Amino acid sequence: MNFSQKIIGFSEEEFNNLFEICQTSLGRIRKGRQIKTPIKERFYILLVWLRKYHTYEELGISYNLTKRKVFNLINIALEDCYEPLIQHFIKWYSKDQLEENNIMFSNFPNALAVVDATVQPIERPLRNQKDWFSGKHGCHVIKSQTINSPDGRVMHVYCGKIGKDHDITLWRESNMIEQFQIHPIMGDKGYVGIQHDCQAILPIKKTRNRPLSEEQKLYNQKVSKDRIIIENYYGRLKNKFKILSFRYRGDLGDYSKIFKI
Repeated sequence: MNFSQKIIGFSEEEFNNLFEICQTSLGRIRKGRQIKTPIKERFYILLVWLRKYHTYEELGISYNLTKRKVFNLINIALEDCYEPLIQHFIKWYSKDQLEENNIMFSNFPNALAVVDATVQPIERPLRNQKDWFSGKHGCHVIKSQTINSPDGRVMHVYCGKIGKDHDITLWRESNMIEQFQIHPIMGDKGYVGIQHDCQAILPIKKTRNRPLSEEQKLYNQKVSKDRIIIENYYGRLKNKFKILSFRYRGDLGDYSKIFKI
């Protein structure tokens, strides 16, 4: 295995740390025919696929494997790595835990976290096409939502949802309302309305007859400055892993697992 930071997007030290988290699960004995590819190389190929989103044929040529073997290798590696990575990286933090480490928003230090949603184009579904179509984006999409801490760490993920759903629908389906009855959640204009469910910090919307005052504009700027942490998070995520920025062509049933990994 020839290591390349450019290809997988991680330094060798970062790669080894990630592999160590998944090593036990990747190395477990399975029923049936065993995969001959060493487990470290399997993990490396998985990261290449997530980062570059090559076809199975392209990966097969690169690693001297058949298309079917690459397909099996990636899907088994996804299953093996899912639980270890989720348990290690997606964690809920209380307000006390964050404050102990001096982690808080600059303008709204009382807020616990920030929420946002993202969309990704998908191939035209064979069924229920209207459900997956987003009029705003003009194509079929799949939606996901994350809740992030003030320093950008992922605290909760709710993903793989139909494209026609609004952000506020994802929020209410994610069953996180009770977590924000004391300390507020911060959101953008797509989440206006959640203040009726829980404590929330949201930008003020202007209306046709009521333009924003200078004070309201300043307030919105402060919200935007604190919210930038989750915008940057999605930017890094999609820049590092092309499987989340290219048109998704896989099984929609697998999307949630891929997004969380």
